[in-house]
Parts: sequence; structure tokens; C-alpha cells
Amino acid sequence: MRNLKGANIRLVTAAIAVVLGMAGCGDDRNADQNSNRFGGQSGGAPVVTAPVLLTDLNERLTSVGTARALKSVVIYAENSGRVTAVNIKADSLVAEAQTLLQLDDRDERLAVELATVQLADAERLVRRYITVNTQDMNIPESQLDDARAAVDAARIALAQAQVALDRRQIRAPFHGKVGITEVDVGDRIDTSTMVTTIDDRSVLLVNFSVPEVYVERVTRGTPVTVRLWDAADIAVQGEITAVDSRIDINSRSFIARAAIDNTEDQFRPGMAFEISVDASRGQYLSVPDVAVQWGADGAYVWIVDEGHAVRREIRLVKRFAGSILVEGELTEGESVVIEGVQAVRAGAALQVISTTALDAKPAPVTTGMTQSSANG
Repeated sequence: MRNLKGANIRLVTAAIAVVLGMAGCGDDRNADQNSNRFGGQSGGAPVVTAPVLLTDLNERLTSVGTARALKSVVIYAENSGRVTAVNIKADSLVAEAQTLLQLDDRDERLAVELATVQLADAERLVRRYITVNTQDMNIPESQLDDARAAVDAARIALAQAQVALDRRQIRAPFHGKVGITEVDVGDRIDTSTMVTTIDDRSVLLVNFSVPEVYVERVTRGTPVTVRLWDAADIAVQGEITAVDSRIDINSRSFIARAAIDNTEDQFRPGMAFEISVDASRGQYLSVPDVAVQWGADGAYVWIVDEGHAVRREIRLVKRFAGSILVEGELTEGESVVIEGVQAVRAGAALQVISTTALDAKPAPVTTGMTQSSANG
């Protein structure tokens, strides 16, 4: 009986030893797999890094402006008088120099006729003097000069009379659309009476404000996208045609002028437009937002330099979803620490872990025991 008990004790002890041995082997396999997961590297604080990228800082500027026609005038009469004809049809196209309104011009026509007669008489007198002098030289030269001056004066008087006659007609100064008029035939108007308006709206101009930081980016020829303020689904393309020469000291902005093609005549002067400009502020270094740390001196990042941690001070430029544009002593392609920063110290050795290895799932490690039975 005593021998049987001793045999059982020895059997249990051997089984425990086998189990411990297999567990030890399992730990060794886990350690090997963990080492493989981390790229086979050992030693140093484990960290995950990401490269520093060079990124364009493109921003969309949005502003609001009111459109005006390429050319626009308000028509007034140059003289007072009674209206004898009105040739204005609202929103119709008129040609350059087309007559819009006629004033009573009877006196002016008579003045032109009188000046014409006076000019002809003065010219006849000069010709007579010249003929006489050709025969016997009885006309003094001074008298002939006076006759020639009278011709010049008569010619000027005729031109003045013709100008006064022309001013009795109001003509379109350029090709465009004429507006509504409140003047009718028989009305008496003067120089303060607004007759109508004319707009050349084949192109619309929209002035809008641009922050001063873009003074070198928003220039003549820069493309813009234009939408009606209350109809954002309608978009047309335009371009910057002029930029103001100075910065407003109160708003710290300058005025830019955009031109919109309106040959289809779908827009009108006075409409409110939303102007969008895609402007670039240049290239900046980009790092993941989780890489940026804060200290007493401001923002900084940890970079991996020959396996050791180096602290670099940075200045934040602009924040985006998941990344930050920065300025500082960084170089494109350098590795910044994005995970494991809690254990990083200046000069500390670092073990860079591959993100691919982190994403891979290790094979399960199992231990087993051979079951045996003893008859006893």
C-alpha cells in the first residue's frame, strides 16, 4: 500500500512538471511572436511614428458683394425745354447714339440757318477782296485780314449753333438696356430731370473684400465662383479683373473686383452675390494632430533621430481634421511620434513599432496535457 501511494505521488509530481514546462514553452512562443509583431526590434520605449508631410494650404474665401453693370449711366437733359418725342421702351436694347428723347428745337434750327447765312456772306466778302486785289491791289492787307477773321468767327458761330441744336436730342451714350422713364410727350424738363437709365449688363462687376493676408494670392486673373445670395444652386464662373491699390486700415482687407459673363442676360445689376475664391497660402509641413504636445514654451513634437528621441519646437499654422499644419525645425519625411509619447524623454532610446504589425492578429497560443490512465 505504501508503495502504491509513493507511486501516485511521483506520478502527480511528474504531471505538474510537464504542465509547467509546457507553459514555459508557451511564454517563449508568445515572446517570440510579440518580438515579430514589433518588427523584430528590441530595446527602448515602443512608439508608433508617422512621416512629416509637405502640404499645400488651400483655403476657400467667401464674401458677399453687389453687382453693377459693366457700364451704367443715368440720363439727364443738357437743356431745359418741352418734350416733343419719347423713344424709350423699358428694358429694350438701344444702340449707341440712338435718339431717346426729343426737345422742341425750332429756335435752335433757326439759329443754325442764320449762322449758315452769316458764314456764307463772310466767305463771299473774302473772295471779293481777293478778286479786287488781283486786278488793281486797292484793298489793304489789313482789311483782307479782317474779312478772313470774320469768316473764322462765322464758322465758329455755326458750330455753336449746331451743338445747341444737337443738345435738343438726348441720345444713348453706348449700347445697352434702357430703363423705365417717367417723362412723357408735352412734359417740360430741365437739367435736373432724370430721363432714364442705360446699362451694359453683358458683363457684371462685383466688388468684395479680401483679407490682407491674401494680397499676393488674389490677383488679376484669379478664377472665382459666383452664386446668387438666395439661390446657392446656381453657380457661374468669373475672374478677378481688378484689385485695389491699398489696404483698409480698419478691416485689414482690400477690395477685389470680379467680372461675371452675363451674355445670356440672366442676372441684373444690384443683385447680391456670394463670391468664392480658392486661394493658396503656400506649402507647410503637416503632422498628425496626436503628435503635437504642449509644454511651458508652447507646442512641440518628438521625432526619431537614429533611434533616439529629439524634441522640436513648432508653431501651429492651421488645424484640420486629423492633422495640423506647422512651422518649425522639421524636415519633410522625418518621423514624428504619434503613439507612446507618454514614455518618451529627450535622448531616450526608442523602438519604432510597425503599424502593420500592430494591426496583425497573433496566432493563438494553446497548451495541452496528455491524458493517461493508470489502473491500479
